[in-house]
Amino acid sequence: MIKKFIKGTLKWSFLTFILVMMTTFVPATFGLYGLYWERWTTSILGNPLSPRFSWYKPLELTPGNFVAPLESGPSLIPQVVFEAASNYAEENNSNSLVIQHEGKIVFERYWNETEPDSLFGLHSLTKTMNAIMMGHAVEDGYIESVDMLASVFIEEWRGTPKDSITIRDLLNMAGGLKEDYNFSPTSQRIQRVMGLDIATANIDIGVDSPPGTVFSHVNPNPQMLGIIIQRASGKRFSEYFSEKIWQPLGARDAFFFVDQEGGMVHTDCCMWASIRDMVRVGGMLMNNGVFQDKEILPPGWVDEMISPSKANPNYGMQIWLGNEYQEFRPYDARLESFANFHGAPYKADDLFFMDGIGKQRIYMVPSKSLVIVRTGDNSREWDDSMLPNLLIDALE
Repeated sequence: MIKKFIKGTLKWSFLTFILVMMTTFVPATFGLYGLYWERWTTSILGNPLSPRFSWYKPLELTPGNFVAPLESGPSLIPQVVFEAASNYAEENNSNSLVIQHEGKIVFERYWNETEPDSLFGLHSLTKTMNAIMMGHAVEDGYIESVDMLASVFIEEWRGTPKDSITIRDLLNMAGGLKEDYNFSPTSQRIQRVMGLDIATANIDIGVDSPPGTVFSHVNPNPQMLGIIIQRASGKRFSEYFSEKIWQPLGARDAFFFVDQEGGMVHTDCCMWASIRDMVRVGGMLMNNGVFQDKEILPPGWVDEMISPSKANPNYGMQIWLGNEYQEFRPYDARLESFANFHGAPYKADDLFFMDGIGKQRIYMVPSKSLVIVRTGDNSREWDDSMLPNLLIDALE
């Protein structure tokens, strides 16, 4: 009797599960319950931290002005060094490794059906675009200074604990904005990641520390910068970015993820661009805002970007610096569990780099006229000092 009861219970539980799946989860994956639930259900069917390209919809075009590929040429760096770098990249789940020296691509290698013009998800490399664009917003007179209160443009923050946050605090990842780690589908965090109104979801975020005091590399800081740039300029972020950066670089068309058609651009993550075009970005930053003798950024702005912040000497404006050696660099000064490993100090004091989840990297070393781009999947063994130091040693 008991066995019959258990068997019947399991049978009806299974049938109920199938019914629920067929009436909720499956229709949601096909968009029958709206874009948000389509995003949520399809994200958990794959890698929610790095969904495939087709997941990111809608995408908003940021037009480029591609005319010619980047120049390639020989280098003084021995081939054995390139092979060592390539082997390290391959062992650590890389899709691409591109090295540019003195304005020429001197080595590139691709894996897993990746090609030079392949689009890839920039993830948090996108964050640096906010700092790049902020230079133009100031130069164009839309924003008087990065030391202005963010609430000048975010009226919703006036008269709240967020009223004293400056634009510089946000640029330095020290806005004091509270990230939460509730991943339920209706949580504020997931609404900021996948929701249809990310502006409101980010504006409504709480605070957990006084502005300017605690380094916390969290998405609300750069997303608020994107909202400020868009409100201040009166232009869509993707259009302004195309005008000031992407077309002058001669890049191919790229895309930004938006919360819904005509909605807010994600400036915390999720730009899609070609690998070689990110070499252009690295070369421009490495050369103090100049690319192929063309001034892309206002004079001195890169120096502002790479000036150490008060909250973290190894972080500037939406970009990491190589100033002080830390074996593990945490994404939050209060946490040790989420940090990047550095096996040795950087061998060039002027190194700085862009960082995206999955160990997407763009290392720039002005003193060596060196740019290194690595894309791929995450590797727990990744040593952020390995590739730069290997190549810097070869140029000594």
